[in-house]
Amino acid sequence: MSQNPSATSAKIIVIDDDKDLRYSLRRALSGLGHTVLEADSGESGVSLAKREQPDVILLDNRMGGMTGIETLQMLRGAQPQAMVILMTAFGTTQTAIEAMKFGAYDYVMKPFDQAKLINLVDKALSARRDLANAGKSVKSLVNPADYKEGIVGSSEPMQEVLKAIGQVAASDATVLITGESGTGKELVARCIHQHSLRSKGPFVAVNCAAIPENLIESELFGHEKGSFTGATNMKPGKFELCDGGTIFLDEIGDMSLPTQTKVLRAIQEGEIQRVGGTVTLKVSVRLVAATNKDLEAMVALRQFREDLYYRLNVFRIRLPALRNRKGDVPLLVDFMLQRQAAAKKTHPKRLSSEALEALLAYDWPGNVRELENVIQRANVLAKGETILPKDLPQDVLTPRKATVVAAAPEAARPAADPAIVAISPTNLLPAYDAIYRQCRVGDAKGILNVIELEMIRRAMEETRGNQLRSAMILGINRSTLKKRLLEMREAGIKVFT
Repeated sequence: MSQNPSATSAKIIVIDDDKDLRYSLRRALSGLGHTVLEADSGESGVSLAKREQPDVILLDNRMGGMTGIETLQMLRGAQPQAMVILMTAFGTTQTAIEAMKFGAYDYVMKPFDQAKLINLVDKALSARRDLANAGKSVKSLVNPADYKEGIVGSSEPMQEVLKAIGQVAASDATVLITGESGTGKELVARCIHQHSLRSKGPFVAVNCAAIPENLIESELFGHEKGSFTGATNMKPGKFELCDGGTIFLDEIGDMSLPTQTKVLRAIQEGEIQRVGGTVTLKVSVRLVAATNKDLEAMVALRQFREDLYYRLNVFRIRLPALRNRKGDVPLLVDFMLQRQAAAKKTHPKRLSSEALEALLAYDWPGNVRELENVIQRANVLAKGETILPKDLPQDVLTPRKATVVAAAPEAARPAADPAIVAISPTNLLPAYDAIYRQCRVGDAKGILNVIELEMIRRAMEETRGNQLRSAMILGINRSTLKKRLLEMREAGIKVFT
């Protein structure tokens, strides 16, 4: 193989049973300084490619013997770094899909404009040069069999998580897992179950945020036939189905107060009642809950039951954000590439050192889930066996930074809305003592939540209950304000009368 094909010279093989087309392409491409070799069948083309190691292969789809698609599949195993352009006179949907599925760089329809084909060859050579000039690809770092639970990481924060799992797994204590969205809370919950005395029992996961409010109780505790419209049969709930095992309540911070009450009873008494039922059922269930919300702040705002919070917070595991354990990124990427390749029964691709540098420079607001999506996308887009920076999303390569806007001159500034002045943070200083009394010491999120509610209250007072103007003053949309006002009313917080 040409180790670093120049911009003006490369080795190209044309595989086509049309002698005139081979001659035409050889003249055009050799006239540009390329070395052009020919084969009149798929079989001879594969043999030639193994011997000559070309940079680009132009491959006809309809030939005697092996088809172009069959030849492509053999070429991908023999010459994975070569860029293959499929040429076909029959542009069926199946051909287009299979060409890209089996690793073609692109495909063109016959008859084609020769200038356009040469331009496509230039693009393929550019992609080939990118691969040749890429830094060393990252070697395999993990054995997937060593991470059967799916929790990957050797950083200090992740070692602390693994220690915590080991400490709590064998007990029957309730566990609260906290962390940002995408950090792997369900993986940790499953790992706790797998290493517990209940491992032979069921593991049932429930996403509390994904179930409509009017169905959550039926989902958790079941319902009797005829208990509500549409209840044509008796249905056992998740707690009942999970008897003897572990139930995982994800996003428990989104659960309504009435449902929280019933969950508390299930934990305390080990008893449930189906919706519409009168019989009390005994259940033996271990509860693991997770949330990305600040439950302490919600308790302070009476949005979450304090007694349930303490029942959940018997043993707490805090999952670190990916930006705080970037040393695990190479391990995670290698694990993901190997797992994705195993699912497709293909050889795993590798990450170039430049692509890894880009991944390490990014802050991953979506955490491990975002990284997995990025790797899956790059795995699809990569033309060769190595993932290059250009295969990564633009957001990862050039993350958005906060824009600093220079202050306008005093004369150019509009007059301040009196209501904005009235609810500015500096004018809330007298209320700070009360705010601190409502929150735990050092609980920044809780303090900010209370300040937010105080600003909403001030805005509503200044506008005499005008929601549209209040939303404009606060810099939020009206629907967001209405949602917050409803939450405040449900929590018994007086807003404006």
